[in-house]
Formats: sequence, structure tokens, C-alpha cells
Amino acid sequence: MKKEHIYRVRFVEKSQSAPIEALVRHVEPSTLPGLVCLSEFVFKDATKMIILPEEDAASKRFRNTISMHIPYHNILFVEEFHEEPVDLKTLPFLKEVTNHDTDQ
Repeated sequence: MKKEHIYRVRFVEKSQSAPIEALVRHVEPSTLPGLVCLSEFVFKDATKMIILPEEDAASKRFRNTISMHIPYHNILFVEEFHEEPVDLKTLPFLKEVTNHDTDQ
């Protein structure tokens, strides 16, 4: 099974005070001069137990976006990675609560 590449792109917009982060499947030169095209936005599973504020904001911001063309100089970084599922049972700050733990 081939792993899919995902790109984490952090960039700035004049209207936003903080940098914006988006997860996309494609980053390529735009057909518009001086711009980069981001497309196929990726959103994490809405049923997960941990919701990060950045992911929630990106989901709301880019939910209906097909592609986005941004200036090269607005990009802070592009990180390429393989999407891997997170096993919640391995996170050190989570523990499963059993009836024995609550009977005190």
C-alpha cells in the first residue's frame, strides 16, 4: 500500500495577525505569475477525541476551498510527510478510566 504525501504549509496573510497553516496534497507553481497553488486540502477526522485549535480553524477556513494561489514570499515553510494514524492508547497523557478507578 502506497503512503500518501501530505504537505503542511505555513504562510502569512495581511488580514491575519498570526501565520496560517494548511494541510494539502499538492503544492505546485501557479499558472498565475509569482504565486504558488495549494490544492486538495486535507482535514483530520472529525470524530477524533483530541481537537487542536489550529486544525479546527483551518477546517473552518478552507472547508470549501478547491485551490488557493498565494505569493511565494508569503510562504514561511513547507513540510512534506506521510500521514500516519495516531494510536490514542500510546499517548502518555491519556489513560483509560475503568469502574475500578472511579469507585473511591
